[in-house]
Amino acid sequence: MLAPGARVESYEVVSLVDIGAMCHVYEARSEDGARTVALKVLHEAWCADETIVARFVNEASLLRRIQHPHIVPLLASGTLPAGTPYMVLEWLPSNLARALADAEGGLLPRVAARLASQIGAALVVLHSHGIVHRDLKPDNVLLDGGDLAGARVRLADLGLAKIRADPRSQELALGHVSTGGSALLGTWDYMAPEQWIKPKDAGPPADVYALGVLLFQMLAGRLPFVAEQPKHLMALHLFESPPMQRIDERTPPALRALVGRMLGKVPGARPTMREVVGDLGSVV
Repeated sequence: MLAPGARVESYEVVSLVDIGAMCHVYEARSEDGARTVALKVLHEAWCADETIVARFVNEASLLRRIQHPHIVPLLASGTLPAGTPYMVLEWLPSNLARALADAEGGLLPRVAARLASQIGAALVVLHSHGIVHRDLKPDNVLLDGGDLAGARVRLADLGLAKIRADPRSQELALGHVSTGGSALLGTWDYMAPEQWIKPKDAGPPADVYALGVLLFQMLAGRLPFVAEQPKHLMALHLFESPPMQRIDERTPPALRALVGRMLGKVPGARPTMREVVGDLGSVV
């Protein structure tokens, strides 16, 4: 791990703020102290895994090439002297997971719709470039402030993103990363039915489903499906209708209906992300 005072690019490490399964995240500051940034460093234990390293490097490449007000901006990237890759990102210490943990009984419908609309806008841009996020969850939705009524979203963590093999998107061609057909890619609570069955074939509708789960969670104060065992959770996502009655009467019928369509079991029956953003805009 990097010690306080260590220098990366023109930034000085202040402290370690998070240890994830794949990366360490540090708070760092510019030499003049005017700017605080997040320094994301791949855990050295994963540096021997070519697939993990390729995903990390690909994420940096995507963030460098696709800039959007609701996608976390990349400020710099490279490799430490020890060979460990890193990214320098905008400093956003708050995320939707913490905000939801502090909220009791869900968010006001207009607040939930506003946040979901910003997330959806970022995903529209990714989808237009042939990119499927595949791991949308509250931890990957960063916020620029603690007041949800006014906070702006930054979508983060494109490490599991799927890049469409299409000649029209070759400008985004990245290092090859195998996503084996039987490997579950994503976070179980937010995975669409098709991600459980054929994760390699999951397309933009999988992100629509995940945003539907997240929107349900914001409105109801809980996830639509909860189970202790993966096989039971898979069965719920595959076969059970979402418990829409848990979304209370404060929610406009049109917003409730949109969530239901986003959580459809058949990918082709869900609205597109662009349609979702348009419908959310009318609520906001």
